[in-house]
Order: sequence, then C-alpha cells, then structure tokens
Amino acid sequence: MIRDMLFFGLWGLVGDRPRIIGKLHDLGVVHLHEEPLEYVSPETAAEMKILRGKALGLLESLGWSEWVSIPREVLEEERALLSTSDETMIEAVEESLDSFSARLSGKSRMKADLEIKLNSIKGALRTISHFDTFIRDNTRSGLEISIWWAQKASIPEPAARIRKIVRDKNPLEKGDGIPYLLRVTPGGERILAIAYPPEFREVVREILLSEQCIPWMLPGDYESMSFREALPLMEAALEEIPRGIDEIDRNLKAARREWGPKLGALYVILDEKVEEALVESGSETRGEVFRLSGWVPADEKDELATRLKTEFGERLFLRWREPQPGEWPEVPTSLKNPRYFQPFELFLKLMPVISYKGLDPTVLIGLFFPLFGGCMVGDMGYGLVIGVLGFWLRRKDGRRIMKDVGCILLYLAAWSIFWGAAYGEVFGDLGHRFFHLEPLWLERSQVVLPVMAFTVGLGFAHVFLGFLMGVVQGLRMGQRHLWMERLGNVVVFLALLSVMVQVKGWLPGRLFTIPVTLLVLGLVLLLAGGGMGGLVEALGSVGNVLSYVRIAAIGLSSAILATVANSFVDSLGITFFGVFMALAIHLLNFALAVAGSSLHSARLQYVEFLGKFHAGGGTLYKPFSRREPGLWKRH
Repeated sequence: MIRDMLFFGLWGLVGDRPRIIGKLHDLGVVHLHEEPLEYVSPETAAEMKILRGKALGLLESLGWSEWVSIPREVLEEERALLSTSDETMIEAVEESLDSFSARLSGKSRMKADLEIKLNSIKGALRTISHFDTFIRDNTRSGLEISIWWAQKASIPEPAARIRKIVRDKNPLEKGDGIPYLLRVTPGGERILAIAYPPEFREVVREILLSEQCIPWMLPGDYESMSFREALPLMEAALEEIPRGIDEIDRNLKAARREWGPKLGALYVILDEKVEEALVESGSETRGEVFRLSGWVPADEKDELATRLKTEFGERLFLRWREPQPGEWPEVPTSLKNPRYFQPFELFLKLMPVISYKGLDPTVLIGLFFPLFGGCMVGDMGYGLVIGVLGFWLRRKDGRRIMKDVGCILLYLAAWSIFWGAAYGEVFGDLGHRFFHLEPLWLERSQVVLPVMAFTVGLGFAHVFLGFLMGVVQGLRMGQRHLWMERLGNVVVFLALLSVMVQVKGWLPGRLFTIPVTLLVLGLVLLLAGGGMGGLVEALGSVGNVLSYVRIAAIGLSSAILATVANSFVDSLGITFFGVFMALAIHLLNFALAVAGSSLHSARLQYVEFLGKFHAGGGTLYKPFSRREPGLWKRH
C-alpha cells in the first residue's frame, strides 16, 4: 500500500535551527523538499567532513568493518560527548584522532619494519644455505668468505688470477688456497662463494668487480660482520622477530576490538552532523526566521506535530496541505504493507520507483511468487531444506536484504511442502518407497496434462488480474488510452473464457452471441486505446498465458531428476558410489529447483504481471533520519 503524503512547511527562529534540525533528524519522517548539496558546504561542515575522513581512514587501518556490531549505547554515548558547540567538538575530536593515528601509525611502522627485517634475514639464510658446508669448512680453516652474483662472469679465470697473486706473495702456501663454489638457483641465478686469506680481500674484490660480478651483502645490522659472527645472530633473530610481530598483532587486534566500535560510532555521528550542517545551510533564511519544507506520511503527521510543539511551543509554526495533481511526480512514494508481505518489497527495488498515484503490487507478489515457485519445486523434502536455508539466512546475517531473502525462502518452503503433499513427493519417490506416501491430488510425473492445464489456468488468472490493475491504474492517473486498452484486453479475455465454457457445454448454445459481443467490444476498446499496437499486445497476451506452462515443465523435470537420483541406489545398491551419485544428483537437482523456480517465478511477476500496469516515474521516499549502524558501510 502506498502511504498518503502531506506537504509540510516549517518556520522557526534561526537561534533554534540547530535544535529543530536535530529533532527532525531524530524523528526521521520528513522527506526534505530542498535536498542539500554536498559540494555547497559551510566551513563547519567542511571541517567535519575532514574529521569523518580521518575516522574512516583509521577504521580502514585497523581493518574494522563490523558496522552492525556497533552497540546502540556506544552511539548514544558518543552522541552525548559530541553535543557541545561545533567549534569545541571539532577541536577535541581532531586532537583525539591525531593522537590515536600517531600511535597506530607507530605500531604499523614497527610491524612493517620487523616484517622487512624478517624477510631479508630469511632471504639471506636461504642464499647462505646453498653454501652451508663450504662456509663452515673454510671458516674453520681461517679463510674469509664472500658471496657474489656472477651472472656473466667466467669463474675459473678470475679464480686462477687470484690464486696466482696469492702464491706470488706467499710461495709457501699449500693446497689450492682459493677454493670457490658456484651454485645456480631454481630461478636461474648464478651465485658464487669464494674463500681467501683475509689480507687479500681488496684484491679479490677488485678482480671480481672487473669481471662484472656483484657483491652480495648480509642484511642490515649484519652487513659489517663475518659469517661466523652473523649466522648465530640471524638464526636467533629468525625466532625472535615473529614473536615481536605476533605481539604487535595482538595489540592491534585488541585496539581493533576496543576502538573499532567507538571510531565507527564517531564516524556515524560525524556523518549525521555533516548532514545536519548541510540541511541548515540549505534552509531558506529571512532575518531571524528560517524555513524548511518537505513531505511527511499522513499517518505520521500527528506524532510529528506533537513532538515538535512539545519541545518548541509557539516558537515554531507548522503548515500542512494535500499534494496537488501537478505535484504528484515529485511526491515521494513510501510503502507500508502487512508484516508478512514486507520482504516482497525487495522485488520493487529492482524496478523504477512507483509513482505516488500508482498501484503497489507487493501483496500480490507475496501471494503469487511463492505459490508459483512452490508449485515448481513441489517436494516436501526439498521444501524442508529450503526452509532451513531461509531460517539460517534470517538468523545469520544482520543485513535487512538478507533477512528479506530468508523470509521469502521460508514462504517458498511452505508452498513447496504444500505442493509436495499434493504431488506425494519427498526427495522424489522416497516418501512412497519408505512410507507408502500417496499424493493428495495427483502424481505429476505420471499425470502431466492436468498439471499443465492447471498452470495455464493460473496464468490466465494472473495475467487477467494484471490487466484489471492496469484499468485501475489508468483511471487513477487519468490516462484514457491506458485504461481503455487494458479494459479491451479484459473484455477479450472474458470472451475467450466464455467460449471455453460454452465449448465444455456448461452454457446453452443459444448464448453464443455473448462471447461474440464481448470479442467485438474488446477489439473496439483495444483499437480506441492502443490502435494496432493494442491488437498486437492482445495477441501477445495469449502467448503470455501459455508461457505459464513452464511451471509444470520445470516441476516435472525436477520430479524426474529426483527419481533418477534414487534409481542409482537401485542399480548400484547401497554402496559408496551408489549413495554418492544419488546425493550428488539430489544436490544438483535442489540447486536447479531453487534457482529455476525463483528465476522463472520472478520472470512471471516482472514480465507477465507487472508489465500490465506498473508505472515508474516516482520519487523514492528518503526521510531525513538517523540510519541504523548496519547501513553505514562505505559504498
């Protein structure tokens, strides 16, 4: 049902404006006529936007996004703390955010430094591990070792030059004197480890550099140490650094748990204050008086007036009036349906907003969507599983959209169980096998034509109702061509119905003039309302009715596939493979049944039903209100 709206005008004193706007924000029912522009911001709003950005940046640094977990008492506590004058509040919040940001940045930098150090040590030890025995043996012999990248160098030649220089200066040197080892990593890098007497360090360096070798250095703090000194320290650091990182992670996790909700609440309240500041700047001001206007649901009028007058008394003047026909396109549309049908408003969010004087089809969608979907599933076992899934979605996810989807699945489950009892199906024919379950109506896998005739009858009623809604819509909007064309379709449908009744012999033959008269009248109305296009649409409507056969076809395929799944146990026995195949096909059939029934039932609502009368062009009702914490996610 579309709620009646009233135009709302408010005049008040400029001195009371912040409090009045805050009160309107609390009440959350006024759709403001003058929408504030984000880019036209007073200085206070601009400063609060900066603070809001800082709060969001800190939340992202903390990795916190649990908006739905913000306790209401934390919101109220933060709101009370920020109820001082804007200048004082901005200064205190900015100082607090900057201080917290500095501490958080320090912890993050410390963690990043430790991670870099850990990675560099791991990389160094991984490189050294290629030469572990070589380093240990030559260090024990008193030689100094250095490691080089030798991508282009021919190692034997520079090694021979170094060996010659060593022997020239020390002819009594025994053995090779200049051992080296060349390794090729899995990545194709050639790494050279060479050992030499410490006094020949510069000679070795000069020769290897001339061969385009690149020296490999120990990381950071260990760069000036020998391998003998550095290796024990690096191995100790390899155990110590992860403990330091874990400690910082624990501190950040504790900060996220403690400060995440507080910063989230701060962001919410700053966003509210920005919105209030923008509304204040957008209000019309004349001297000491300001004015706001908008739209209010008629059923909220008395409560709004009472609350405002109680707090501001005679310092406030209110005016109300009914919307004029010329204003209907700008009057916001607000839906108010019984609790059972509210989840089905989700279907209308995927379509243009209903015009203020349009028709709300929510209740009819709530009746027909689960009816058609359940008729397609038509299995008590699958219906129970759908019900469990719907219940889980309602309880698990706090978002409104997921709660609505969960409710819709519960209604689909109820109708699936109903039709499953009518068809006598529990996971295909298992109910009949184990419990001798018999259908209350008929077994659809054996008797197809009655089910198809029934679904065509459902389609006839559904499309016929859509045309009736189109007649009402055209009359309400004063669109003569629309209501005449839709009425023409209604009369043609009545003519077809009377022909079928007469063919069945339920009416005397002498009354054959009734369907002929209705057909002629319907064609006249179609031509008058929609011209040749109306005639074409009338022919297409017959095809629309026949398309409802898909309800029977999809349901029949689901029933047959469920029976096929059970037959694997018959063929293979109660073996692992037989049970596995049966469960796999049942799972596939369940997924297809839920997806197919939902998609095709939705198509019948959108195309065959809503297409007959739904008119967009409306304005969405967006009250100036404090939103629930779960809706403050960054988009």
